[in-house]
Amino acid sequence: MPTVSVIIPAYNAARTILRCVNSVLEQSFKDVECIVIDDGSSDNTAEILGGIGDERLRYIYKENGGVSSSRNRGLDEAKGEYICFMDADDYQSDQALSQLVSAMRMNDVDLVVAGFYRVVDDKLAAKSYFKKECVMSRKEYASKMSKKPAEYYFGVLWNKLYKRECWSKLRFPVGKICEDAFTTYQLVHNAGRIVQVPEAFYCYRIRPQSIMTSAFSIKRMDEEEAWRANYQFVKKHYPA
Repeated sequence: MPTVSVIIPAYNAARTILRCVNSVLEQSFKDVECIVIDDGSSDNTAEILGGIGDERLRYIYKENGGVSSSRNRGLDEAKGEYICFMDADDYQSDQALSQLVSAMRMNDVDLVVAGFYRVVDDKLAAKSYFKKECVMSRKEYASKMSKKPAEYYFGVLWNKLYKRECWSKLRFPVGKICEDAFTTYQLVHNAGRIVQVPEAFYCYRIRPQSIMTSAFSIKRMDEEEAWRANYQFVKKHYPA
Protein backbone atom coordinates (compact mmCIF):
# COMPACT_ATOMS: atom_id res chain seq x y z
CA MET A 1 0.00 0.00 0.00
CA PRO A 2 1.48 3.39 -0.95
CA THR A 3 1.78 6.06 1.70
CA VAL A 4 0.27 8.85 -0.45
CA SER A 5 -2.29 8.75 -3.25
CA VAL A 6 -2.21 11.88 -5.43
CA ILE A 7 -5.46 12.28 -7.38
CA ILE A 8 -5.40 14.34 -10.59
CA PRO A 9 -8.55 14.84 -12.71
CA ALA A 10 -7.64 15.63 -16.33
CA TYR A 11 -9.66 16.84 -19.29
CA ASN A 12 -7.84 17.76 -22.51
CA ALA A 13 -4.77 18.51 -20.39
CA ALA A 14 -2.10 17.59 -22.96
CA ARG A 15 -0.30 20.95 -22.62
CA THR A 16 0.26 20.68 -18.88
CA ILE A 17 -0.23 17.09 -17.69
CA LEU A 18 3.38 16.00 -18.13
CA ARG A 19 4.77 18.68 -15.85
CA CYS A 20 2.04 18.00 -13.30
CA VAL A 21 2.59 14.24 -13.20
CA ASN A 22 6.38 14.51 -13.25
CA SER A 23 6.23 16.85 -10.25
CA VAL A 24 4.64 13.95 -8.36
CA LEU A 25 6.87 11.15 -9.65
CA GLU A 26 10.04 13.21 -9.09
CA GLN A 27 9.25 13.97 -5.45
CA SER A 28 11.98 13.25 -2.91
CA PHE A 29 9.29 11.18 -1.17
CA LYS A 30 8.96 8.07 -3.35
CA ASP A 31 6.23 5.98 -1.71
CA VAL A 32 3.42 7.48 -3.77
CA GLU A 33 0.83 6.51 -6.37
CA CYS A 34 -0.20 9.11 -8.94
CA ILE A 35 -3.77 8.52 -10.12
CA VAL A 36 -4.81 10.41 -13.25
CA ILE A 37 -8.53 10.23 -14.01
CA ASP A 38 -9.01 11.16 -17.67
CA ASP A 39 -12.50 12.64 -17.93
CA GLY A 40 -13.15 11.76 -21.57
CA SER A 41 -10.34 13.80 -23.15
CA SER A 42 -10.29 14.15 -26.94
CA ASP A 43 -6.66 15.30 -27.14
CA ASN A 44 -3.49 13.23 -26.72
CA THR A 45 -3.42 13.20 -22.92
CA ALA A 46 -3.44 9.38 -22.93
CA GLU A 47 -0.56 9.20 -25.41
CA ILE A 48 1.57 11.56 -23.34
CA LEU A 49 1.00 9.61 -20.14
CA GLY A 50 1.58 6.34 -21.97
CA GLY A 51 5.17 7.44 -22.54
CA ILE A 52 5.89 7.57 -18.80
CA GLY A 53 7.51 4.33 -17.71
CA ASP A 54 6.75 4.49 -14.01
CA GLU A 55 4.59 1.85 -12.34
CA ARG A 56 3.49 4.37 -9.71
CA LEU A 57 1.41 6.15 -12.37
CA ARG A 58 -2.15 4.85 -12.69
CA TYR A 59 -4.07 6.14 -15.71
CA ILE A 60 -7.85 5.64 -15.71
CA TYR A 61 -10.09 6.72 -18.58
CA LYS A 62 -13.79 7.41 -18.00
CA GLU A 63 -16.62 9.02 -19.92
CA ASN A 64 -16.91 12.76 -19.42
CA GLY A 65 -18.76 13.55 -16.22
CA GLY A 66 -17.02 16.59 -14.76
CA VAL A 67 -14.28 17.22 -12.24
CA SER A 68 -16.31 16.07 -9.22
CA SER A 69 -17.05 12.67 -10.74
CA SER A 70 -13.35 12.34 -11.63
CA ARG A 71 -12.22 13.12 -8.10
CA ASN A 72 -14.82 10.72 -6.71
CA ARG A 73 -13.48 7.98 -8.98
CA GLY A 74 -9.97 8.77 -7.80
CA LEU A 75 -11.06 8.43 -4.17
CA ASP A 76 -12.65 5.07 -4.96
CA GLU A 77 -9.40 3.90 -6.56
CA ALA A 78 -6.93 5.32 -4.03
CA LYS A 79 -4.94 2.88 -1.92
CA GLY A 80 -2.79 5.33 0.05
CA GLU A 81 -2.70 6.05 3.76
CA TYR A 82 -2.97 9.74 2.87
CA ILE A 83 -4.76 11.61 0.08
CA CYS A 84 -3.57 14.63 -1.89
CA PHE A 85 -5.33 16.43 -4.77
CA MET A 86 -3.88 18.32 -7.72
CA ASP A 87 -5.26 20.10 -10.77
CA ALA A 88 -3.82 18.99 -14.11
CA ASP A 89 -2.22 22.33 -14.95
CA ASP A 90 -0.51 22.83 -11.58
CA TYR A 91 2.64 21.31 -10.06
CA GLN A 92 4.41 20.81 -6.72
CA SER A 93 7.87 21.48 -5.38
CA ASP A 94 9.96 18.32 -5.04
CA GLN A 95 9.90 18.44 -1.22
CA ALA A 96 6.13 18.85 -0.95
CA LEU A 97 5.07 15.34 0.01
CA SER A 98 8.07 14.74 2.24
CA GLN A 99 7.29 17.85 4.27
CA LEU A 100 3.53 17.27 4.37
CA VAL A 101 3.86 13.64 5.50
CA SER A 102 6.43 14.67 8.10
CA ALA A 103 4.08 17.35 9.48
CA MET A 104 1.22 14.83 9.56
CA ARG A 105 3.19 12.23 11.50
CA MET A 106 5.18 14.47 13.82
CA ASN A 107 2.05 16.29 14.98
CA ASP A 108 -0.22 13.20 15.00
CA VAL A 109 -2.96 14.97 13.02
CA ASP A 110 -5.59 14.09 10.40
CA LEU A 111 -5.16 17.09 8.11
CA VAL A 112 -2.20 19.25 7.07
CA VAL A 113 -2.73 22.69 5.54
CA ALA A 114 0.15 24.49 3.84
CA GLY A 115 0.85 27.71 1.98
CA PHE A 116 0.98 27.79 -1.81
CA TYR A 117 2.36 29.74 -4.75
CA ARG A 118 0.24 31.71 -7.19
CA VAL A 119 1.82 31.28 -10.62
CA VAL A 120 1.28 33.81 -13.41
CA ASP A 121 3.41 33.36 -16.54
CA ASP A 122 5.88 31.29 -14.46
CA LYS A 123 6.28 34.08 -11.91
CA LEU A 124 5.67 32.75 -8.39
CA ALA A 125 4.20 34.61 -5.41
CA ALA A 126 4.02 32.76 -2.09
CA LYS A 127 0.75 32.88 -0.14
CA SER A 128 0.55 31.72 3.45
CA TYR A 129 -1.93 32.55 6.19
CA PHE A 130 0.23 31.65 9.18
CA LYS A 131 3.78 32.63 10.08
CA LYS A 132 4.59 29.51 12.10
CA GLU A 133 3.43 25.94 12.50
CA CYS A 134 0.21 25.71 14.48
CA VAL A 135 -1.82 22.68 15.66
CA MET A 136 -5.56 23.28 16.03
CA SER A 137 -8.69 21.42 17.01
CA ARG A 138 -11.45 21.11 14.43
CA LYS A 139 -13.44 23.73 16.33
CA GLU A 140 -10.60 26.26 16.19
CA TYR A 141 -10.07 25.68 12.49
CA ALA A 142 -13.80 25.80 11.72
CA SER A 143 -13.96 29.17 13.46
CA LYS A 144 -11.20 30.52 11.20
CA MET A 145 -12.94 29.14 8.13
CA SER A 146 -16.19 30.85 9.04
CA LYS A 147 -14.42 34.19 9.56
CA LYS A 148 -12.65 34.02 6.17
CA PRO A 149 -14.98 31.84 4.08
CA ALA A 150 -13.70 33.00 0.69
CA GLU A 151 -10.03 32.70 1.59
CA TYR A 152 -8.28 30.31 -0.84
CA TYR A 153 -6.11 28.99 1.97
CA PHE A 154 -9.11 27.44 3.72
CA GLY A 155 -11.54 26.57 0.93
CA VAL A 156 -9.45 24.80 -1.72
CA LEU A 157 -8.41 21.15 -1.83
CA TRP A 158 -4.91 21.26 -3.22
CA ASN A 159 -2.86 22.85 -0.42
CA LYS A 160 -3.72 20.03 1.97
CA LEU A 161 -2.81 16.45 2.86
CA TYR A 162 -5.58 14.29 4.33
CA LYS A 163 -5.73 11.04 6.20
CA ARG A 164 -7.66 8.65 4.01
CA GLU A 165 -10.28 8.14 6.74
CA CYS A 166 -11.37 11.77 6.35
CA TRP A 167 -12.91 10.78 3.00
CA SER A 168 -14.48 7.47 4.05
CA LYS A 169 -18.06 8.78 3.83
CA LEU A 170 -17.54 11.99 1.87
CA ARG A 171 -17.61 12.63 -1.87
CA PHE A 172 -17.83 15.67 -4.16
CA PRO A 173 -21.18 17.03 -5.37
CA VAL A 174 -21.50 16.28 -9.09
CA GLY A 175 -22.70 19.21 -11.18
CA LYS A 176 -21.29 22.00 -9.01
CA ILE A 177 -18.51 24.32 -10.17
CA CYS A 178 -17.23 25.22 -6.69
CA GLU A 179 -16.95 21.60 -5.58
CA ASP A 180 -14.08 22.48 -3.20
CA ALA A 181 -16.22 24.86 -1.22
CA PHE A 182 -19.06 22.36 -0.85
CA THR A 183 -16.66 19.81 0.62
CA THR A 184 -13.80 21.34 2.61
CA TYR A 185 -15.84 22.49 5.59
CA GLN A 186 -17.26 18.97 5.97
CA LEU A 187 -13.73 17.59 5.88
CA VAL A 188 -12.87 19.60 8.97
CA HIS A 189 -15.67 17.77 10.76
CA ASN A 190 -13.93 14.48 9.89
CA ALA A 191 -10.53 15.63 11.15
CA GLY A 192 -9.86 15.57 14.89
CA ARG A 193 -6.62 17.59 14.79
CA ILE A 194 -5.24 19.88 12.11
CA VAL A 195 -1.78 21.34 11.63
CA GLN A 196 -1.09 24.44 9.58
CA VAL A 197 2.42 24.93 8.23
CA PRO A 198 3.69 28.23 6.81
CA GLU A 199 5.77 26.77 3.97
CA ALA A 200 4.44 26.89 0.40
CA PHE A 201 4.69 23.73 -1.72
CA TYR A 202 1.87 23.77 -4.26
CA CYS A 203 2.13 25.87 -7.42
CA TYR A 204 -1.32 27.05 -8.44
CA ARG A 205 -1.38 28.38 -11.98
CA ILE A 206 -3.76 31.28 -12.62
CA ARG A 207 -5.84 30.23 -15.63
CA PRO A 208 -7.61 33.14 -17.36
CA GLN A 209 -9.76 30.86 -19.54
CA SER A 210 -10.45 28.22 -16.92
CA ILE A 211 -13.83 27.14 -15.62
CA MET A 212 -13.22 29.34 -12.58
CA THR A 213 -13.15 32.48 -14.72
CA SER A 214 -15.80 31.44 -17.24
CA ALA A 215 -19.53 30.93 -16.61
CA PHE A 216 -19.11 33.61 -13.95
CA SER A 217 -22.77 33.89 -12.92
CA ILE A 218 -23.10 30.12 -12.39
CA LYS A 219 -19.85 30.05 -10.42
CA ARG A 220 -21.02 32.91 -8.23
CA MET A 221 -24.34 31.21 -7.46
CA ASP A 222 -22.58 27.95 -6.59
CA GLU A 223 -20.04 29.81 -4.47
CA GLU A 224 -22.71 31.67 -2.51
CA GLU A 225 -24.70 28.47 -1.98
CA ALA A 226 -21.58 26.69 -0.75
CA TRP A 227 -20.63 29.36 1.74
CA ARG A 228 -24.18 29.55 3.09
CA ALA A 229 -23.97 25.81 3.69
CA ASN A 230 -20.53 26.32 5.25
CA TYR A 231 -21.85 28.95 7.63
CA GLN A 232 -24.85 26.86 8.68
CA PHE A 233 -22.67 23.77 9.18
CA VAL A 234 -20.18 25.61 11.39
CA LYS A 235 -22.95 27.34 13.34
CA LYS A 236 -24.65 24.01 14.03
CA HIS A 237 -21.63 21.90 14.93
CA TYR A 238 -19.22 24.51 16.33
CA PRO A 239 -21.23 27.26 18.05
CA ALA A 240 -19.20 30.10 19.49
